[in-house]
Amino acid sequence: MWNPTTLALFPLVLPLTPSGSMLHRGLPSALPDAVRAYMAALPPGDLVAFPLSSLDRSGVVAWKVSLFLQDQSMPGNMPSGYGYGLDDDQALIGAFGELAESILPTIRALKEPLHFGSYNDLRHERGAKGVADPLTLCLPAGSPVSRDTPLAWTTTTRLRTGEPVLVPVDIAGNDVFELPDGYQTFTTLITNGFGAGPDFDWAVGHGILELLQRDGNGLLFRALDQGCVLDFEPDELAPETRNLLDHLDRVGIEVLPKFATDEFGLANLYVVGYDRDGFGPASPIMLSACGEACDPDRNVALRKALLEFCSARVRKAYAHGANGEAEKVAPTGFIEAWLKAAMPSLEGGENRALDAMVAWAQMTPAELRSELEPTVFSRRATKRFAELPEADFSNTRERGRFARDRLEAAGFDVLALDCAPEGSGIGVARAIVPGLEVETMSYHRIGERNTRKLIERDSPLIRFGAETETLRPVRLTPEALDRLGGRQPLLDTAAVDRAVGALYPLYREPEAHHVAYALKHE
Repeated sequence: MWNPTTLALFPLVLPLTPSGSMLHRGLPSALPDAVRAYMAALPPGDLVAFPLSSLDRSGVVAWKVSLFLQDQSMPGNMPSGYGYGLDDDQALIGAFGELAESILPTIRALKEPLHFGSYNDLRHERGAKGVADPLTLCLPAGSPVSRDTPLAWTTTTRLRTGEPVLVPVDIAGNDVFELPDGYQTFTTLITNGFGAGPDFDWAVGHGILELLQRDGNGLLFRALDQGCVLDFEPDELAPETRNLLDHLDRVGIEVLPKFATDEFGLANLYVVGYDRDGFGPASPIMLSACGEACDPDRNVALRKALLEFCSARVRKAYAHGANGEAEKVAPTGFIEAWLKAAMPSLEGGENRALDAMVAWAQMTPAELRSELEPTVFSRRATKRFAELPEADFSNTRERGRFARDRLEAAGFDVLALDCAPEGSGIGVARAIVPGLEVETMSYHRIGERNTRKLIERDSPLIRFGAETETLRPVRLTPEALDRLGGRQPLLDTAAVDRAVGALYPLYREPEAHHVAYALKHE
């Protein structure tokens, strides 16, 4: 394994490479072809990479890569990626794929034309199939957006037919730099649904599985954790998964693999866990780690969720732990250089996420574990692992196609945005599926699916009656409203916020190193 001590030191302010070129520091000399393909597609700048694995004892390999852009027209934009796996190659491919997702969509979007107008105006020009209805895009409860609201739109592709479909930049956008001057989005930009890989179809598959993962678990874990723990026999697991679980048990990490849903014939799982008494953790924030996965095959899903859980432990220690944790693995001067480059993003960050994470950073492990015990670490039911779906697919392209087929069979329209540089030889894409939902508990975004789920659960988060400042109408199409019985459902946003409470950092995290910076400058 590569030794970080071989990395040459560099000054606090990184010198930019000559125009049109890239300098990289910290990478092994032998790189997978996939990593080299991603590197060739990236914009010019200084690339810094280093492993994070030494921050924990999980045995899972984790890498961090950051790109200091030569182009200074996007202040605060610090493209980066985290990757994980059972060896350096797996982790580096994942890290570079995430890095590509963080910057290439913005570069591609800046070259694409935008369209302006309301849904009703554009529908008149292009027909109903040519424009995504904003009332199907999981608007925040109480949003003033309607079919007559002027919006900025970009062009996606309907995968089933190849037809162009306009989607608001509020949903398709990756970064604020892609927005027209003065444009106010109707919801916070999020990156759910991006994917990367060797080609467009692979990247789309990656994105679709992520959309399904978040749609399926959004009301079932974190603050609303149902406590449904997987029940399995050792011989039911793939050997590498069983070996990793055995290792984590030996080093004192209690792992809780949990079940979210098997909707659409896919296994939607997540993994949380904590350090047993006397074993740590090295950094208290590790206790908030979670790994998620959605896949046609239960063993693939469990493996991915377990590896991501281990990676999240080191990522959180590095990004949100005390300064000393990051400095154990980052090359000398990197943190200061990163903070200087990212400062506009830090200053414009989400205060609620920062304040909540700062509070956690000052807790002891026992205090934070007590905070998470009633929800994240709850055990209320079991689900037999052997009852979950299984399938035999060789790659993400095939898994994604299976998931897409299931969505289309259920009546969903699967759209995608090609985000890779033309002729780059890699795939970067954003999958968009109107009707799937995300961020109900953080940004109050909700549509027909989550409304129905909450009603069927008899949840107090959905109410009926008179609208108030905190009882906000769920924005639905007339057809969806009819399917829900004709009464206007209201999301109790105050109850949502109470349910999340101090657990907000499980939903949204501040920028890396922002917590340590804030504590240092109090």
